[in-house]
Amino acid sequence: MMPVSSDCQILKEDNVTHSFCGLACVGWLYQKIKDSFFLILGTHTCAHFLQNALGMMIFAKPRFGIALIEEADLSRAEPQLEAVIEEIKRDHNPSVIFLLSSCTPEVMKVDFKGLAHHLSTDKTPVLFVPASGLVFNFTQAEDSVLQALVPFCPEAPAGEKKVVFVGSVNDITADDLRTEAEQLGIPVAGFLPESRFDKLPAIGPDTVLAPIQPYLSRVCSRLSRERGAKVLTSLFPFGPDGTKTFWEDLAAMFDIEVDLSDRAEAAWQKIKPQTDLLKGKKIFLTADTMMELPLARFLKNAGAEVVECSSAYINKKFHARELEALEGVKVVEQPNFHRQLEEIRRTRPDMIVTSLMTANPFVGNGFVVKWSMEFTLMSIHSWSGVFTLANLFVAPLLRRESLPEFDDSVWLEGVMPSAQ
Repeated sequence: MMPVSSDCQILKEDNVTHSFCGLACVGWLYQKIKDSFFLILGTHTCAHFLQNALGMMIFAKPRFGIALIEEADLSRAEPQLEAVIEEIKRDHNPSVIFLLSSCTPEVMKVDFKGLAHHLSTDKTPVLFVPASGLVFNFTQAEDSVLQALVPFCPEAPAGEKKVVFVGSVNDITADDLRTEAEQLGIPVAGFLPESRFDKLPAIGPDTVLAPIQPYLSRVCSRLSRERGAKVLTSLFPFGPDGTKTFWEDLAAMFDIEVDLSDRAEAAWQKIKPQTDLLKGKKIFLTADTMMELPLARFLKNAGAEVVECSSAYINKKFHARELEALEGVKVVEQPNFHRQLEEIRRTRPDMIVTSLMTANPFVGNGFVVKWSMEFTLMSIHSWSGVFTLANLFVAPLLRRESLPEFDDSVWLEGVMPSAQ
């Protein structure tokens, strides 16, 4: 057990996580940074994964691609990517190219930093992004992309106190966050990442970093260490409870006192039909997206019984407020999945929030399942995301209510005799 506070302890186990590899972050980051190109040095397996996971055919010419490693490349000292980079520049004219590692070249000990430096020009920098599934799950790789951008963020002078929101969200959510901050009197420097490479925010010793995604501890620590920026320690802005605390704590860092209790109460009333359905439901969260802590906190405050909340990685300092809010909830880091299976069989939760890899087997055993990856792709931040967040949780429960009972007469009707 690792003590976090007097009220919360983390049970640390030793299992691997059933999660996509870091390459999956390309799916939302290439759409966020609109003048970028993401180049993955990988194998046919990487290409197959990206094409299927992102639902994008290669003839659509998206702003990401795979430089395939073939058998002949195994005997070479370093991959030859000059022609690939020139083709990318001709076809897409990006302002920045991200070079992502994958498992096979990591094992081959490819010098990615040296390769990126060799391929970079003043006009079009090539930035190395460690994203191998040997080390990172798919949300953690966004942290690697943001760290690659840090040297290109201008230095803000001392005395220039503004907030930088850290984390990738779509442009509509970003506009909502900016507007909310300005209405509270909080000056905004920008977002990391911005929608264009040449619009990165200035960060300095008086900048306040407001992380809006719970998997970005490393880039926040780096900016605090290298630029002296102050990192907001608060709940993440998910749900009425998290959003209220987030904005009140952020305003306090600018010596602005606000009370958003009435607004939070109105938000809870708006989703009362959803919370009435969640109340008393037993919900189990397996490790996948590293968003499990704030999601479990929202569920707890909505009246659900969180049987277990597990996550691939927990940073006790970065996640301190979320851990405090989870008093009484079983929190597990790097959970043993086989132990979790036994726990699920014993407790029979009403819903399991789990990865795409483990969802279907749970459904096949009669459980209601929610894909955890959906929470990374939907707009669930701040006040505007409250309704979407609540609906994501109740949708599978409502769907199950409309289906017939899970029994052989329904699910095996009309199948081949050998399947019975």
